[in-house]
Amino acid sequence: MKVQCTVATTPTSDTPGTCILLHFDRKRYLLGHIGEGAQRAFIERSIRLTKISDIFLSGRTEWQTIGGLVGLILTMADQDAAKASDSLNDPRAATRKKKPNERKGITVHGGENLLHSLATTRPFVFRRAMNLRLSEVPATRSDEARKEQVSQAPYFRDENLIVHAMQIYPEKDLKDSAREIETGSSSAVGNVDRATRKRSFDEITNIEEQRDTILRSVVENMFCSDWSMDTMIEDGDPLDDPGPSTDALAESPPAPPSHGTGRNRSTSPPKRPKPILERDPNLSTTLPPSGKTRAPWPASTVRSLPRSHPTRIALSYIVTLHPQRGKFLPVKARELGVIPGPDFGRLTEGKTITTPNGNVVQPADVMEPMKPGTGVAICDLPDANYIEDFLAREEWRDTEKLRIEVGCFFWILGTGVSADERLRAFMKRMGHSKHIISAPDVCPNSITFKGAAKSSTKLNLLDEKFFPLPYSTDGVPSQVDEFMEPAKPGMIFGIEPRWEFDTGSIKPPFSREAILQETESAYIELARIAREANVQNLGDDSPWKDVEVITLGTGSALPSKYRNVSATLIKVPGAGSILLDAGENTLGQLRRLYDPTELKAALRGLKGLYISHLHADHHLGTAAVLKAWHNEIYSSDASETKQLMNVVAPLKFHVWLREYADVEEFGFSNIRFISCEDLLWKNRNSPNNLSVHLLPEVLDSLSLASIQTSRAVHCLDSFTTSWTWNNGFKIAYSGDTRPTKGFVEIGRNSTVLLHEATFDDELLPEAIAKKHSTTSEAINAGKIMGAQNIILTHFSQRYPKLPILSAAEESGLEVLVAFDLCRIRLGDVKRFGTFIPALKELYEEVDEEEKEEEEEEEEEEAPAVREKKTKKVGKAVECKAEGNKVEKKSKRRGSEAVEIDPRSLQ
Repeated sequence: MKVQCTVATTPTSDTPGTCILLHFDRKRYLLGHIGEGAQRAFIERSIRLTKISDIFLSGRTEWQTIGGLVGLILTMADQDAAKASDSLNDPRAATRKKKPNERKGITVHGGENLLHSLATTRPFVFRRAMNLRLSEVPATRSDEARKEQVSQAPYFRDENLIVHAMQIYPEKDLKDSAREIETGSSSAVGNVDRATRKRSFDEITNIEEQRDTILRSVVENMFCSDWSMDTMIEDGDPLDDPGPSTDALAESPPAPPSHGTGRNRSTSPPKRPKPILERDPNLSTTLPPSGKTRAPWPASTVRSLPRSHPTRIALSYIVTLHPQRGKFLPVKARELGVIPGPDFGRLTEGKTITTPNGNVVQPADVMEPMKPGTGVAICDLPDANYIEDFLAREEWRDTEKLRIEVGCFFWILGTGVSADERLRAFMKRMGHSKHIISAPDVCPNSITFKGAAKSSTKLNLLDEKFFPLPYSTDGVPSQVDEFMEPAKPGMIFGIEPRWEFDTGSIKPPFSREAILQETESAYIELARIAREANVQNLGDDSPWKDVEVITLGTGSALPSKYRNVSATLIKVPGAGSILLDAGENTLGQLRRLYDPTELKAALRGLKGLYISHLHADHHLGTAAVLKAWHNEIYSSDASETKQLMNVVAPLKFHVWLREYADVEEFGFSNIRFISCEDLLWKNRNSPNNLSVHLLPEVLDSLSLASIQTSRAVHCLDSFTTSWTWNNGFKIAYSGDTRPTKGFVEIGRNSTVLLHEATFDDELLPEAIAKKHSTTSEAINAGKIMGAQNIILTHFSQRYPKLPILSAAEESGLEVLVAFDLCRIRLGDVKRFGTFIPALKELYEEVDEEEKEEEEEEEEEEAPAVREKKTKKVGKAVECKAEGNKVEKKSKRRGSEAVEIDPRSLQ
């Protein structure tokens, strides 16, 4: 059996978290962080998700460690659903022997607030019949309980692994833990006034159990419900109510909503206006029958969650394989008089036997000593305050045991922690193990998404301003000692059959020079012609010539190799900037666009955020952006007045922001929120409009004349919008939608129309089914509304093909096709037309590369799988590196692998 750990991600702008892939023949495990960008990194490295059974989250529960978890779970669920659908539609399936499902569910392990974090996403996350389980490591706060934990059963055990979880506290929490137990944690359900009395331990336990039951029920109904689009209820059924609110529950919260039946009827929520039912055939698969309405999915009927509070506990793990039974020694057994046969089997099973001559033989007499299970430690210390508690753990006292069992320490550290002399002394004491360090100040900020960077490098030949190169640094930021190994993606530590450190799968850093050398000469020539044509083109001299539209992410559904999901930055000189949608890893895109100094300025200039609807690809990057903005504005020593962030979004998004603020401080208290519903024309003068008093402040802070919204034809609570500045600049943004009259009306005479063009014209039926627009529909909307410039974005993750460019070229309008990290200065819009011949040539080149890469991915499998295939086929399979053919990877790894003796590894 071959068992190994592979570094999947390290801290970069693209991937803020560190993730380790633990590989067995039949199962995979993820250890560390599932941060934003993790899923896209897996795609880049061809890491398959089908065999992942468990995810062990380390560190604190916060967006940096879990920001990519929701997207990853959704992708896994969709892959399973697609596989099941293919199986049902395969006519050969009935005649074949049924195979068991590859994944029998997935379990995510983590610390406090894991359940709460995932439950907050219930307004926008729903998948049917996914076997998802969440397991929070039980908190142990007293010294006695923590010491007992070491000698008790491990936290986790399956057929492959034994996992010991370690809860590491910062120094201040060690002193306060006893008092916290006495008075009760603020995560307790309800708002009981703690000033009036102290809670007993039984009361605290009971309330926490109730809270846990509620959250588990919510998550279960998000992923394991039998709800479907055809689930109907009587028109006016109580299920139309928002459901139970649990944020005010105290001693006796109601039972969670039963599976598939909606909210508990023992509570009576306040009356609210009856919702507008779906009657547009474009908004649902089928119209509800007369007198019926579509039931909400069960988890969405829970209006609010029990309150929680940020956790400071950081999780670490010791992960080992099971001990292996020693080898049976038949010669020794015969010498002791054991007759070959059943008695041999009894001895190997650990049973004592008596020979015919009366000799009692113990298993230890005829077997080699048991081989202890060996493995690795995942040590996550967010800052130096965690070092004292980490070093005091009982697990580190038996050095001889560690020498035998732990072959490698994977250190996931915050900035500056690796330089602490206490930690370095510990590493030296554990010199028998390998020490792999993953930290922002140890790992270079190198390019992770090389496919996207390759595209940016080639586009940069057309125009350096339109298509800037992504910012990166390949040098190691700080010095490390000789016993430290800076983590790099692809780095492998083998556990079985022997300890082995392997760097053969580490790909070379992204090289712009190498990409330019392999670029087709025909494209280079067309790019040169385009540049020369633009030398004489002085651009447009309009009043808004210096406004910038920066398309940070231009893909749809989920991140891909070449395009990130939706996000667009609008920079208006003198008025600051706004962000239109913020899909996962939007902050990473900003960090690639700007160097650190420029990024600070960009965050300080960010004054508004608009979310069009609650699909994950449009808003999962919000928390990271808001936290970076908040840290820049409110952690600064600057004396100017502190500003508020203006957030315009569907009302349900405010619920998510408020509930997630219980998990970590990301600046929620400094947000000025306006709901898209309140900006609808028909609601402007409604007495129930909660935003009417805030709107003048929002407009004034953004130098705006107006913000308008209109219903989109996409999902419930989705909107189109237009923003008009005091200087007359106007942008209309479609979000995701089919063409609508309402959007045309609010977008009249826009300076810029930013419109989704998810599908080519030939895929109109798919666009209608999925409620998106085609290229020609987007351009036609711009014609009707009289937009001066049209920017197409949100493309299907089929890499953009020629029909999109052709439609743009033939429209007769100023139409631009957006690319990730494209900086569009309005005064230079007319230059885009000169790029089209070169872009056509580039896309033809990319299409060929895509075919080669698809073949390459067939070979990018786990070593054990590849070896089996090689034996079966009877010949070696060649693998391709980027742009070059190289030897088979297993051969290259073999030449660079270093075998390590468990007792002498340095």
